[in-house]
Amino acid sequence: MRKQLRAFASASVTVLAILVLATPLAAAGNNKPSLGGAKITPTQGGSRSVYVAMVSYSDPDGDAAAKVEVYVDGVAYPLRRVRGTLAKGIWRARLTLPPGEHNYYFYAEDVRGASERFPRYGAKPGPRVGTTKRIYNRVPELTNGGCYFDYGTDRAVYTFTVDYLDQDGKQPRAVKVVLDGIPRKMTLHKGSPAAGTYLYQTRLKPGKHGYYFTATDDCGDGATHPAHGFLRGPEVEEQPNSPPVLLGERVNPALGYQPDLGAAILDFASPSTYTYLVEYRDADYDPPSLALIYVNGKPHKMTLATGKPCGGEYIYRTRLYPGAHHNYYYYFEDGRGNSVRHPDDGYFHGPVVVR
Repeated sequence: MRKQLRAFASASVTVLAILVLATPLAAAGNNKPSLGGAKITPTQGGSRSVYVAMVSYSDPDGDAAAKVEVYVDGVAYPLRRVRGTLAKGIWRARLTLPPGEHNYYFYAEDVRGASERFPRYGAKPGPRVGTTKRIYNRVPELTNGGCYFDYGTDRAVYTFTVDYLDQDGKQPRAVKVVLDGIPRKMTLHKGSPAAGTYLYQTRLKPGKHGYYFTATDDCGDGATHPAHGFLRGPEVEEQPNSPPVLLGERVNPALGYQPDLGAAILDFASPSTYTYLVEYRDADYDPPSLALIYVNGKPHKMTLATGKPCGGEYIYRTRLYPGAHHNYYYYFEDGRGNSVRHPDDGYFHGPVVVR
């Protein structure tokens, strides 16, 4: 009878698992689970000792755990539930470990794919197995993290800074700002690598943003700022995009000669190369993504001659055959959806080329 009951319970659990996996899952509104009391005991022992990894799992949405694992030196060990339910219970694993200094972290995932890690970044030291001398490493600290300007437009540059301190004098493997869920590597701005201010600058899309900072020292120990959650901001508005303008168009020379290659070319003869120029200006400081001149209906790329890309003079040089019917116009784009044609309609005429 007892075997039958166990078989029935096992079948019920299997059916429950199939129902859970077969049920359509909402992609949105899924809160990640939480992990508490995560530890491996004892913290030191011999190579024949049994080490117990234990953690409590709970899900605010009542979702069952799909996996609960402990990673020791990067190797995953599954935990099994020993108390409570699949949505809120105690999970445990018994381990044997080789001699040496180890580190670990816990990882859990619910049936809808939301996951949690403890610690959030890096790993906890221990246990120490069979070694006579303990290696101490103090966890680095992150403080004074923030962003210059809580509000602005999508044309502004936002600066994120955080202070890093390692009391052992060890420089970090990396200091990052996790911006909208994406890690961005920061660079040392001032101070020393082990005790300095790190910086990251970027432009942001319109909308509300969130961020937090992470760091790992060369021993693999990590820190986050803030310790829990994230910092809100900045709030970015879209800046209206002004179209660029073109002005000061000209061609030099306006009248030229095609030299007779069979005769001597006098020093005062007009050159056979013609230069087209136009000035580009953009109030939003957008450089042109496209800078073209159409000469006799054919497009040619113009290049910056003087000034800055967002406000300078662009140039194109060419040779032309004889005639008084040459025409041209300019077409530029700012890369943000606006363009300008000069003139608005029709053409400029010139140069006149005679034999």
